[in-house]
Amino acid sequence: MTFDEKYFDIGRLDRLSYRETCVHRLDPRAKVIATMLFLLTVISFPKYEIVALAPFFLYPVLLITVGEIPVRFIIKKILVVSPFAVFIGIFNPLLDTRTFAVIPGFFVSAGWISFFSILLKFTLTISAALLLIATTSFPGVCHALRRLGFPSLFISQLLFLYRY
Repeated sequence: MTFDEKYFDIGRLDRLSYRETCVHRLDPRAKVIATMLFLLTVISFPKYEIVALAPFFLYPVLLITVGEIPVRFIIKKILVVSPFAVFIGIFNPLLDTRTFAVIPGFFVSAGWISFFSILLKFTLTISAALLLIATTSFPGVCHALRRLGFPSLFISQLLFLYRY
């Protein structure tokens, strides 16, 4: 087994998307709209909000449970791309050093709070996108986007990206 097969295993997402569960049978347009609304809502939270993001984990947990998607597979996919989020937020604790909270004996800077917020938002958005593809085939998502009125050129680009 090669590195690509072991860690990326893109074909497995396709195989998962053809299962027969109630989530898989939903209209792809509804899943795309729900995922877009979820992403926009999560992204719109302020950078120092952490506790308010906690209820949003119900959406991916619900999709994983009802869609019968392997949790370890999704977590592995998130971990593979997580260095990008870590690289984006790692400088926040160095640049935003003002004290945000005091936990007995420790001062927590606002940079650490915003860094953790970035990681939470990243986990939520990537898991939602992966679960959309795991419950709807990529061509199904593209077809749904086309039916929702997205430009044909954009859809063609996505399909070429997927194919090649």
